[in-house]
Amino acid sequence: MPGGTKGIRTDALTNAFEIKWPSGRIVHHYDVMTPLWESTRASDTTIGSKKGTELMMRLQETVAPHMFNPLGAYDGKKNLFSPERYKLTSEEFRVSMDSNPRRHPKEVAIRITFVKTVDFSILKGLLQGSAKVEPDSEMTLNMLNVFVQASPRIETISQMRPLELWRGYFQSVRPTFDRLLVNVDCTIGVVVPQTSLDKFCIEFLNKRDYRELNSLRPHELRKLKQVLKGINVLVKLPGHSNKKGRPIKDIVERVGETTFEKDGETITVAKHFKAVHNYPIPPGSPGVKIGRDGLFPMGVCQTTVQLFKGRSTPEIVQAALKFSPARPQERLNVIRGAWEQLRYERSPFLVPAGVKVTPSPIGVRGRTLQPPHILFGGGNMVNFSSNRDRAGVWDVMRKTLLKPASLRSWVVLNISGSTDMQLIIQFVRELQAAMRERAADVQEPHDIITRDPNADIEGILGQGALNLVLAILPQSAAEPYRKVKRYGDITQGVVTQCVKWSPKLAQDTRSGKANQYHNNLILKYASLAPNKRKLGGVNFSVGTPHTPTILQRLADRPTMILGADVSHPGPGSMLPSICALVSSWDSKFCEYSASVRVQEKRIEMIADLTEMMMDALHVFNKKNGCLPRRLLLFRDGVSEGEFSQVLEKEVGLMSAAMRAHYGPDNSKWPPITVIIVGKRHHFRFFPVNAQAADPRGNGNLTAGFVTDRDIVHPAWGNFYLQSQPGLKGTSRPSHYTVLLNGNKFVPDEFALCHCYSRATRSVKIPAPLVCRRAKIHFDDEVNFSDDMSSAADGEEASHIDYFKKHFSDINERLKQTMYFV
Repeated sequence: MPGGTKGIRTDALTNAFEIKWPSGRIVHHYDVMTPLWESTRASDTTIGSKKGTELMMRLQETVAPHMFNPLGAYDGKKNLFSPERYKLTSEEFRVSMDSNPRRHPKEVAIRITFVKTVDFSILKGLLQGSAKVEPDSEMTLNMLNVFVQASPRIETISQMRPLELWRGYFQSVRPTFDRLLVNVDCTIGVVVPQTSLDKFCIEFLNKRDYRELNSLRPHELRKLKQVLKGINVLVKLPGHSNKKGRPIKDIVERVGETTFEKDGETITVAKHFKAVHNYPIPPGSPGVKIGRDGLFPMGVCQTTVQLFKGRSTPEIVQAALKFSPARPQERLNVIRGAWEQLRYERSPFLVPAGVKVTPSPIGVRGRTLQPPHILFGGGNMVNFSSNRDRAGVWDVMRKTLLKPASLRSWVVLNISGSTDMQLIIQFVRELQAAMRERAADVQEPHDIITRDPNADIEGILGQGALNLVLAILPQSAAEPYRKVKRYGDITQGVVTQCVKWSPKLAQDTRSGKANQYHNNLILKYASLAPNKRKLGGVNFSVGTPHTPTILQRLADRPTMILGADVSHPGPGSMLPSICALVSSWDSKFCEYSASVRVQEKRIEMIADLTEMMMDALHVFNKKNGCLPRRLLLFRDGVSEGEFSQVLEKEVGLMSAAMRAHYGPDNSKWPPITVIIVGKRHHFRFFPVNAQAADPRGNGNLTAGFVTDRDIVHPAWGNFYLQSQPGLKGTSRPSHYTVLLNGNKFVPDEFALCHCYSRATRSVKIPAPLVCRRAKIHFDDEVNFSDDMSSAADGEEASHIDYFKKHFSDINERLKQTMYFV
């Protein structure tokens, strides 16, 4: 990929530190084999990474300290690295499983075998970007990560009952051109503390005492199931001595009344616990299912200290944001202050290996790109070159839309539970007025219907030929929202727009301050239509009058921009993964169609990409009368280890679609650029002076900062772009890796990040994402609400065919539209 040249030179700091080591340094690699004892229980014959690390430290510090000097660093799997050669070639050791062994301790046999010496110089080819990289380069990077990550990483704890927030440090060794860096970032972990399970539940549900657990409502039981499923607990009863705990499989309502067969007799759980353990189970109290058929009251269970792997609620997210450094400079100071905590200069692994980490964060050379102009109706234009203070942010106040929408047939459905109809009518009237200010042709709604939040949406609205249903929902509206969207997206093919009627929105309406909310709504539903975009409008476009942007240059021939992503279910969920492909079909790259599919869970490569690409090419051809002559694919969420799979599998599947449309001669196919967009990385950028900082004073760099040197991967064409303006905290740049570059893409502009029709800010990813709307496609048999992430019971529900059967495609009336914005 050619390097970029445009923009204003901008220097910044990043949260990375240089690694240095003496030339010719040798490290010794040992293989760790752990023959396990015989057992009829599979759970007894596996040793995880955490336990394996504990055993290796016990071996080196207690069992045979004379042989392991200095200490070796263990990767938790099968590799041990030492800066010195140990006096063994292959030797077996017996190590107790427990730190405090009993009279007859259970032991494990660990065999250590010398493999070879590792010379740091083998990284030279990788760090110089050579196509020929030594086979052991990846293993050497893994070794350095083991050395670095052996340092302690937990710093502070914040209480957030019943959970805790722990601040720690992310550390990762990253190759860049001609040097290695360790990327250090402060992170927040949500942790389950050690406590009694019933106390955990009381605090989670904000109950006063244990007795209130005996009369939980259905929605409270669903909340408990969501948070407890998968949490490891100890059973504090004789005969249950598993020290690491076992995961909760399910919540059991009124566990004491549940019956089972014992010695040929049907007996209740309550009677069994009273007879065997002299433990009374209060009537009505819930319990938990552990293992295949173990049922226990919550009072005999205790949580262990563990990371919380469930879905983060809004409360958890809010608490984590408060616990995180509020401003970029604070974050950088926390990272700098971690030096004493991480103790690289005293590491028992780094120091003997001669590895040093410089204590100062490195500087990076970058550029601040000029944002494009935003064009509205009536010749109105947002010019960022004359107003740098607002780079990346604009509004629609006192502006008309580029191609105003037409709204002629619509209804208002009020299922918010509010009885103040005058206020609801005022909100609708002010919304109409705001639309007319944006030059939209808006008729009066056919009706304003008020019903209960649990009402039958389809029964109320029927099958009328509507342009829009404006649904006013209660503040807690997961199920009403799903019903409205399923009615519109799947059943009837009608555009729907939902409004959550919160106390703040009601107050803003009452005081005449809801104008900004109205304008945000207008941008959303004025950008989709059954035949064009939502209601036939185009909000704005991107352009520069004198200097052509990349968008104008791309328009010199028919060009399609594609965005692909895969969304995976949460831990313990039976749901499948969702994959989506969006594709542009207009010359301004504002209008997209979408294809959504389900596939086997946890599979990242898109299995149906050929069919989805066929759909995209068909829509483009239908809209333009020709096929695209240039393709740009932005692929979201793929890790570095999967890059080769994207090239081999996904590009291969796309090629099959192009072969069907363009013919077998690939010289007649359009050139394709494939770019991976990564968000889950830990590099952050910090301005070094006031000129580089965002003038709005949030402490971030100005939107448009890009760097394609100093910290980028030496082998791939890649760059970091901070395209969005900062709000709170430290902005996260997107990491772009160019796998194929048939269109000679150069990181010199970010105009595509200004094309998202519902936003008045530049965004992180050039193409819109769709997977978040996937739950609307599942019918009622698949339980995919905000409270739960599970499917119907039974083995059938774990099979992908089950989910495909209950997954509906978008209604034909809304296909080829941006229904998902």
